[in-house]
Amino acid sequence: MTKAFVLISADTGVEGLLHEEIKALDGVKEVYELYGEYDIMAVVEEPTEKEVQRVVSWELRKIKGVRSTNTMVVAK
Repeated sequence: MTKAFVLISADTGVEGLLHEEIKALDGVKEVYELYGEYDIMAVVEEPTEKEVQRVVSWELRKIKGVRSTNTMVVAK
């Protein structure tokens, strides 16, 4: 199982809506709203790194209101 922490910068004022939309994605296990440089953090778990990449690149990043992401794949 591959786990990744995805830090997300969002457009102003849509954090709550994004929280719910991101939480509904397959592979997303947890979602947190943050203060600071990033607005949201999602924990993604999938069987392979390629599947994590698919969730982040082809689903999460395409959500309207997501400005940018920074993904950290867990090594151990």
